[in-house]
Amino acid sequence: MTKPPDHTPSEARLVPRLPIDSSNIASVGYSEARRVLAIEFLSSRLFLHYYEVPPEVFEAFGLAPSRGAFYAKQIRGKFTAKPMSGLCPKCAAWGYIGERCEGIDGAACDGIVREVDRTHKD
Repeated sequence: MTKPPDHTPSEARLVPRLPIDSSNIASVGYSEARRVLAIEFLSSRLFLHYYEVPPEVFEAFGLAPSRGAFYAKQIRGKFTAKPMSGLCPKCAAWGYIGERCEGIDGAACDGIVREVDRTHKD
């Protein structure tokens, strides 16, 4: 018999993302029902959820010639953001906050990923 998970999947899994062609942004996703924009950054490996983002903003973001420039002018600092990724305190692997660590290169780890204590600069 399979043992049920001993944790609840984090909020990070609620908004699927797709990779995009950008020098600064790795992937984006949007939940119109929840009005949540999900952005994963290349340089910092940080993954954020932005709340109360209107569908028009997400549409304009997707059509922008430079998504990084659009993000800097129209999203950063204009919507409440919450980190969805962080580091495992046991092995320092990146993962979803509040979820069991998957380890580095598939190595088993039983840590729970925590938020990184820093200010997002992207």
